[in-house]
Amino acid sequence: MDWITAASFFFQDYKGMKWDLLWLPFCILAVTTSIVFYNVMLMIAKAFSIKDLESFARSEILQAAANGFMAISLVVIVSGALDLAGNLITGQVICGDTPINIESTPDDWLFNQAMNKAYDAVLCRIQEKSVKIAEIQANILDGSAGSDTYNTFFLLDLSLSALGITFFQGGWVTSYYQKAETKRISNNLATNMLIALNAQSELIRYIKANMLYIFLPMGLLMRSLYFTRGPGALMMALAIGLYFIFPVFYVLLDPGFVPAPPPPPKSDLPTQQQYCYPTMSTAVSVLNTVNQDGGGGAASRLQFDEIKENLTKTYTSLLLHPLVAFFLTMVFVRYLMTVLGADSSDLTKMFSKVI
Repeated sequence: MDWITAASFFFQDYKGMKWDLLWLPFCILAVTTSIVFYNVMLMIAKAFSIKDLESFARSEILQAAANGFMAISLVVIVSGALDLAGNLITGQVICGDTPINIESTPDDWLFNQAMNKAYDAVLCRIQEKSVKIAEIQANILDGSAGSDTYNTFFLLDLSLSALGITFFQGGWVTSYYQKAETKRISNNLATNMLIALNAQSELIRYIKANMLYIFLPMGLLMRSLYFTRGPGALMMALAIGLYFIFPVFYVLLDPGFVPAPPPPPKSDLPTQQQYCYPTMSTAVSVLNTVNQDGGGGAASRLQFDEIKENLTKTYTSLLLHPLVAFFLTMVFVRYLMTVLGADSSDLTKMFSKVI
């Protein structure tokens, strides 16, 4: 059964099997079987004048037809979503030393290059934050602020006594205690942030690997059944929302994202020099590069106050950036659940109570 996979559902040609020769007959057979079964139920209900069973059979016939239409049109919907998402995030994400170019090609629905690049950009941004926080934490413990940290805790633990009577303890000095607690809280905050960033990375990899090829087909299957119609619609909405909407919003909200410029209009006029001298444009580019690259220093050269400020900014971006993208995705998922026939009130209550 290896050739009947979710990958073959979304690709036109999989291991030599065409979609219209592989999945289309199965979809039509399943829908036809369901409609025949509920027609028999409808005839029984009419024969015995069971109104509840008759209305149930009619609704299930319509649901089976809707599932068939959804399964057949899902290939077109997914390919269109890939093209639309690729066009929205076409550009360049400046992450680290190597910029990530996101391009949408005419055959992108076959190879999914744009979305793969988008996920690479998201993972790169998370990795960049992890490296920065790890440098800050190492600087607090072992860097230029490490010796100061050792002296602070040494003074805090210092205890002087004479004839068994303690006359001085470092904890009695408010400045020593405040300084030590600030370093301890900063170190604990950096540790928690690293754990959260690692969890984000694994969650992004899980979304990339499973949403399109596991959640979407399983959601379609569960939506075909009467008792699992709501959870099936939820799985389909989550699959489409998390796979397409979340990375698109994440990339668009990223401060390092530079959208691709529109193609220049065709003109027969000769290109004119923008500056008075031929080398001025090159000089301006070099100066901009120097200003951008030379503005930041390594974490080992930062003072502790700058380390705290940097840690605070990273903590804020860690919370706000993915949270805003996630909330926008959940708004889309909520309305998509309603379109697919599920009740979104429970989802809304969960987010209102938990978040």
